Amino acid sequence: MAEAVARINWYHTLDLGEGLVTPGFYDHRGILPLYGLPERLDGMRVLDIACFDGFWSFEFERRGAAEVIALDIRSARELDLPWRLRETMTEAELDRPFGEGFRLAHEVLGSAVKHTHCNVYDLSPERLGRFDFVHCGDLLLHLRDPARALYNIRRVTRGTAMISDCIYPDLDRLDGLPIMQYDGAFSENIWWRFSAHALSAMIRDAGFDHVAEKKRFRYGPRGEPASMWHAVYEAKA
Repeated sequence: MAEAVARINWYHTLDLGEGLVTPGFYDHRGILPLYGLPERLDGMRVLDIACFDGFWSFEFERRGAAEVIALDIRSARELDLPWRLRETMTEAELDRPFGEGFRLAHEVLGSAVKHTHCNVYDLSPERLGRFDFVHCGDLLLHLRDPARALYNIRRVTRGTAMISDCIYPDLDRLDGLPIMQYDGAFSENIWWRFSAHALSAMIRDAGFDHVAEKKRFRYGPRGEPASMWHAVYEAKA
C-alpha cells in the first residue's frame, strides 16, 4: 500500500489509517477547524465540487452525511487553460487522468462517496438534483468564468453553500468597490485575484439570499510558510 501511495502525485494530505498518510501538496488537517463546518451533517445530501483526492468528501462522510457526491473532471484537457498554454501541451499531457488518488483512498477507507464526472460549467439540478450542503474550495480562481460557476452552484443548492478561495486584501478598498485583478491563468493556472469585496459580491449576485464571510486566515503548501490569505463564505439559498 505504501508503494501504491508513493506512485501518486497527491494534492490532499489524507490519513489512510495504520500510520499511512499521503504526501499531499496541501495539508488541511490542522486548519480544518477554521472552516466552521457543521459538526454533523446527518441526513444531508452533500456535494463536493472539484474534489481532487477527496479530503473534503471523506470528511463530510465522516460527519454523517446521508449521501456525498464528489464532483470532478477526468483529465487536464477539461481545465480552463489559456489558448497559448494549451497549444504548448502534448496530447499525453492533456489526457493526463485525474482521480487516481481518490480511487485509492476511497478503496482503503471503505468509503461510500460517489465520484461523479461533471465540469462545474455543466452542473445543474436536472443533472444531479439539489443538495442540502454544497462545498466549493479553491476553484474559482482557476476558472475563466467564476460567475457562471457560482450561478450553477446556486441552482443546485437548497440549503447552504460553503465557498472558500484565495483573496488578496491589498485589493480591498475602504469604499467597498469589488475589485478583481486579471492574471490570465499563465501563473499556476490562476485566472483571477479576488478582493474579499469582489468574491462576496459575486456569490451574492449568483442568487444567494444571505452571504457572510465566516473566517479569514493564512495558509500555504505543506511545509511552507502560511503566505496566502483565504476567506470562507457561508451562502444561504
